[in-house]
Amino acid sequence: MTITIVGGTGAMGLIFGIRLAQQGHTVTLLDVNPVAIDAVNRAGGRLTNKTGEVETVTNLRATADATTIDTTDVLIVFTKCYWTESALLNALPCVGPETTVLSLQNGWGNYDVITAIIPPEQVLVGVTYVSGTTLAPGHARQVGNPLVYMGRVGHAADASVHLIAQAIDAAGFTTTVSDNILNEVFGKLAINVTTLPTSALLGMQAHQLIENDSTIALMDDLLRELVAVVSTRGVTMLFDERRAAIHHLLKNAVGARGSMLQDVEAKRQTEIDVINGAIVSMGQQAGVPTPVNETMVRLIRGLESTF
Repeated sequence: MTITIVGGTGAMGLIFGIRLAQQGHTVTLLDVNPVAIDAVNRAGGRLTNKTGEVETVTNLRATADATTIDTTDVLIVFTKCYWTESALLNALPCVGPETTVLSLQNGWGNYDVITAIIPPEQVLVGVTYVSGTTLAPGHARQVGNPLVYMGRVGHAADASVHLIAQAIDAAGFTTTVSDNILNEVFGKLAINVTTLPTSALLGMQAHQLIENDSTIALMDDLLRELVAVVSTRGVTMLFDERRAAIHHLLKNAVGARGSMLQDVEAKRQTEIDVINGAIVSMGQQAGVPTPVNETMVRLIRGLESTF
């Protein structure tokens, strides 16, 4: 299978690219970072696994030029939300009528951006609980739970979806095909809404968030608002069940640094607008107040203004 990963030299792109290349797939990392591209092409992609061992894979390449890539079977999108449109337009030369585009991005709204460019019947949506950190150009560390959920929006999965899922599963990611993928997206959004801005503002690693009564109470308030909002969209989410799932994930993510914390530390724009900002927007549309999420958006935007 030929696989192109958009945002491929970032932490998540490297993790998935290396694991898929290890299974013999033809993997290309499409990105705009010249230093990381050069590092991968010179020395291979490097991955520090959960045991601390560094794995190096040389049977993959990186490029910024999609015209050098043959039509790809699968295009996996990991880029930040605010680059989705430009990154996808840049990738179009390697996208054909049989290419499947799989978004494993954070936040809400990427599907609409992608399907404005790619026919919806070619697009899959997914979420992953893998977490990664960039250690150096071309070198990432993998932590977190290796779970992936994927599916078609509004339609049952066909054989092609299961084939892609099998490839990702064989690469070491426990992959489930869901015929109700938006429920999974909202479930992942609940984790992002509660944990990412909290850790970014307080400088905490994932597991530290459940070691403090104040952060637990704050995350509970954020989650209550999200549960109220998604219920207006026909999604049933039980507060206690989702809270327990979030705490379980954090407990088992020792050392993980949320993507928003990494953005803040690097003084990069965050994805707050498609995470907590999405809850605020959906709440306004439904007439559901979301004051805690709105406060988090304001705090993160204020922090970004100092970069």
